[in-house]
Amino acid sequence: MKLNHDCIRAVLLELEDRLSLNGLLLPNDLEAFNSYQKFGEDEFIYCLDKLIEAGFLVGYIQRLDDSIYTYSISSITWNGHEYLDTIRDNKVWHDSKKIASKFTSVSLSLMSEIASKLILKSLHLDEL
Repeated sequence: MKLNHDCIRAVLLELEDRLSLNGLLLPNDLEAFNSYQKFGEDEFIYCLDKLIEAGFLVGYIQRLDDSIYTYSISSITWNGHEYLDTIRDNKVWHDSKKIASKFTSVSLSLMSEIASKLILKSLHLDEL
């Protein structure tokens, strides 16, 4: 599967809104997410899996007989919050995607770098 940057952003934004300090989101909770409905089960769970793998989320996906058995998310990590804070602004996100669209694929770290440069430029901090 191809990683969908829009799904990644939507999932992180929704998790940030719905997670509590000692909370745990289980499949029934996560299936109620707008991003689950918008992107579909496969893409949503794939994004969760990759966000866990990348160290952006604390959670697990348990497989049984080559299929997803259960999954849960307990928190967004420091790195997850840093990425989200960089791409949160709608204009920054739109402009970052426009720049990235010139290439067939762009990593999350490069998307973050593009967004960071756009933020610095908008604050006139790129000239220091």
